[in-house]
Amino acid sequence: MDDDNRNSTYALAAERVWDGVSDEPRSGVAVVVKDRLIDAVLPVAEVPAGLASVPLPDCTLLPGLMDAHVHYSSVMGPAFLAAGVTTVRDVGNDLAWILGERERHANDFAAGPAILCCGHLLDGPRVYWPKLGRAHGSPGEIVESVRRHVEAGVDQIKLYAGVDPPLLKAAVDAAHESGKFVVAHLQATTAEDAARLGLDEFEHLAGCGVAWRAASEVEDDLMIDQLLERDVIIDPTLVVWDRLGRILDRPFHHDARRAWVHPRHLDIWQRYLSRFGPAEHRWRYQGAMVHLKRFLRRAHQRGVTVALGTDTPFPHLVPGMSVHDELAMYTDAGLPAVDALRSATSINARVLGIDDRAGSIRPGLRADFVAVRGNPLERIEDIENVSCTVREGRRFDQTGLMRDFRATFDREPDGAVTRDLMDYVDGKHVNRPVS
Repeated sequence: MDDDNRNSTYALAAERVWDGVSDEPRSGVAVVVKDRLIDAVLPVAEVPAGLASVPLPDCTLLPGLMDAHVHYSSVMGPAFLAAGVTTVRDVGNDLAWILGERERHANDFAAGPAILCCGHLLDGPRVYWPKLGRAHGSPGEIVESVRRHVEAGVDQIKLYAGVDPPLLKAAVDAAHESGKFVVAHLQATTAEDAARLGLDEFEHLAGCGVAWRAASEVEDDLMIDQLLERDVIIDPTLVVWDRLGRILDRPFHHDARRAWVHPRHLDIWQRYLSRFGPAEHRWRYQGAMVHLKRFLRRAHQRGVTVALGTDTPFPHLVPGMSVHDELAMYTDAGLPAVDALRSATSINARVLGIDDRAGSIRPGLRADFVAVRGNPLERIEDIENVSCTVREGRRFDQTGLMRDFRATFDREPDGAVTRDLMDYVDGKHVNRPVS
């Protein structure tokens, strides 16, 4: 099913409807879609006679999922939709290319999810990812890059590992003057300093030393106090650290979801350099996982805003499906399933600045949904059982999406991330990338 019903009105009648915010799903209600928007949420008995209805027995209807940390490639779109992901935030790509992809996806819902983008990674004096990033040796240089990105029309600004405190402050101040939110992968700047200097969000828990080691609740709280005081958001991306630590684990090679990964990306995964490095490099990530989960749980308990992203397409991160894996990791860390799902829907929408358009099920918002068999609020793994995805009123099922995906096999993936990763596994990078 790939119904080109963008200008039609119909009702979705699922056994349960979860609006992205409430503690529990509702039963006995239908969601009416008109053109690209949600028109009404009403009791099934009140659905107008004669209105086309799509029955979804034994399914839960949720807002479309969002992945807040992606490096997009041209071959990923069908997989994201197949997983129920209707919006992604690209946090590092060639500026002109990703703006073009954002426009293409805005006009062609079948191309893949809606895209928000940051443009290039704005890095320090040395650029780690030459095609994804841009180097900056002074505050003036990075301010100029921020200005160019804002003028080009990016949604947010992304800073990378080599940005030290003076560069970060200059970039954050310039972005905020233009009304732009700033997200960063930290390394040369600590999380404590970044929070003090006004950063809005940091990724991977990178730069947050206490999250990576055994620490007491008191130590956690000292860091969390700073995050709360300055409203700093975290996007842990636990799944990328888990996969890098377990890159040699054989079960990943038998994951049927690899059918949704382009052969070029599978080749990159097979040749990723950490597969061949010292075992201690992989053990670092394996050993850190319990600490990262501990810190995530404590941060959530204390009220830190927790977004949800994945870092697709790094090794063993299947586009879209890795959102399901990250949700499972959140619940393994001790978050209630409903809170994990909020991170992937209504909270992500707020972090991305689109909660007035998407992220929950209420009249006036985009008709973006995923219907899954079962109830993921009770069993988070049910989120994997996608029955259909709706993007702005247009319905998709996995059969049609797989057909579209396989049509990409005869061409190379487009996008800077693929080219940078290819150069990396071919040993062409002068500077070894930061994981």
